[in-house]
Amino acid sequence: MKIHIPTSRDVRKWIDERTGLDSLLEMALNEPVKGGARWSYIFGSALLFVFSLQAITGLVLSVYYSSSTTDAWGSVYFIQEQATLGWFIRGMHSIGSSTMIVLCGMHMAQVFIFGAYKRPRELNWVTGLVMFKIVLVFGLTGYLLPWDQKGYWATQVATSIMGTAPIIGKYLQTIAQGGSDYGNFTLTRFSTIHTIVLPGTLAAFAGIHIYLFRKHGVTPHWKAGKEELKAKTEPFWPGQFFKDVVFALVIFVIMAVIVIWKHGAELQAPANPSSNFIARPEWYFRSLFELLKYFEGNLEIIGTIVIPGMAAGFLVSLPFMDYKASRALSDRKPFVAALLFGMFAIVTLTTMSYVADFSDPKIIIQNEESEKEAEKVKKLAMLGIPPEGGLAVLENDPLNAGGKLFADKCMVCHMLEGAGEAKAPDLTNYNTREWLFGFFKDPDAPAYYGNTPISIMQPSDLTDDEIYDMVEFLLSQTGKQIPLDQESVKRGEYLVVEDDDQQCLYCHSYNGKGQKMAPDLTGYGSDVWLKEFIKNPASEKYYGKQNKMPAFKDKISDEQIDNLVIFLQSLSEVDIAAAGGENSGH
Repeated sequence: MKIHIPTSRDVRKWIDERTGLDSLLEMALNEPVKGGARWSYIFGSALLFVFSLQAITGLVLSVYYSSSTTDAWGSVYFIQEQATLGWFIRGMHSIGSSTMIVLCGMHMAQVFIFGAYKRPRELNWVTGLVMFKIVLVFGLTGYLLPWDQKGYWATQVATSIMGTAPIIGKYLQTIAQGGSDYGNFTLTRFSTIHTIVLPGTLAAFAGIHIYLFRKHGVTPHWKAGKEELKAKTEPFWPGQFFKDVVFALVIFVIMAVIVIWKHGAELQAPANPSSNFIARPEWYFRSLFELLKYFEGNLEIIGTIVIPGMAAGFLVSLPFMDYKASRALSDRKPFVAALLFGMFAIVTLTTMSYVADFSDPKIIIQNEESEKEAEKVKKLAMLGIPPEGGLAVLENDPLNAGGKLFADKCMVCHMLEGAGEAKAPDLTNYNTREWLFGFFKDPDAPAYYGNTPISIMQPSDLTDDEIYDMVEFLLSQTGKQIPLDQESVKRGEYLVVEDDDQQCLYCHSYNGKGQKMAPDLTGYGSDVWLKEFIKNPASEKYYGKQNKMPAFKDKISDEQIDNLVIFLQSLSEVDIAAAGGENSGH
């Protein structure tokens, strides 16, 4: 018996008989393109390509993502930092959102210029507007999913704008948030909308849009006559197909280059509802955000509802207002002017928003601190993320806990980087060479003890080199600093301990020598020295009867004091790093 081995043609025929696939392909590839292939027709296909890319990358990301407030940040961190090519996939998905919005704008502009919204293509235009709206909601809902600072606070701004709508605004805001506050229900709802509701809705409208497009065909340039169009009409394959593929590849390469350059998408520190983060929306909502600055209080509804509603109403009604048959731009001057004005307003408001932020010290400082905090929490996350979630990574960090404790307990008297009260020494760059040098030069300066009752120490009359020697000696006691020069340490020790002219031990003590009228210099600035000082600064080892600083031994726990010491030691880290690159000299 002879065995028949099916060929590829046999398999294809078998599939076609049951599915009609060949017929579908032939219908798609042989679609007539009036006037021939043009680069102006590429945007719709590019949008379909990027949407498909979004679906694929989104599906891969969903394998790792967990939509709960305790797990969301950690799962995105794993994707970004640990999963194989996770940073690239997440980056492509993130930039794909912006790419779709840009392509939607370009596609709509091309449709408008060619007058492709006119009869009988009104529904093509309307369905296109609906899809554009869905793409914007995609960007809004996806922004929250990492549950980081930027996404959390920016989405709050967006939903608060929703709440300004008359009658139903607050109701819609409550539904979107899953309650009166942001939390787990908010995240799960946004995740469901982003991954299930919107993809299905967009796919459905895309199907309707493509059907309507195929029914009416492409809209050629208005200058082309019937005979010219008929003579140049050609099938979609290969001319238009080639142009669409080339443009799609260009878009993909541009996206990939940007993602590689940025190493994926930004991931800030975990969302902290108790912080004072100044929120800013993504670029495609910046114009609306800037518009709100001009309408405050009872007038806010004008910026949030009235003006955007009028713009949306104009676009939806455009095919019905511009009902004349002519598609020439010269015959559509009022509508062209209105659209150009709208585009100019959007670009201007967006630019103004960014320019204002670039010159705002608060925003500049926040951006710098956000980057530092994000890097810090990522390094800490490498050691593991607690079950409580990403925010616990920072809260459990002794340095971060010490910083919060310092802000709460110490800045009522001390200054730090321009913040706090100037009732006690300014601890900016505390215990660095610069800080100690300034102290020896003028102990009674406002940055040191000028605003305290302590004023018995006189400015040093030593040379700068001798002062630096004393500084090196004191830093050698900390157990933290790396001396720039061991000989300098010895000279400094002599000046402090042996040189009677300096009279340091007339007030201070060191290794059991000297008096106890001022702080003991044995182990000065070390962890033990600082911990004991914080517990009881009125001890005879420190300031004794001159002390005005409260004792913290019964106010905070030993663990909190340890955290505070870690934070204080961190203030001289820059000086430690600088010392590590030096060998000798001042």
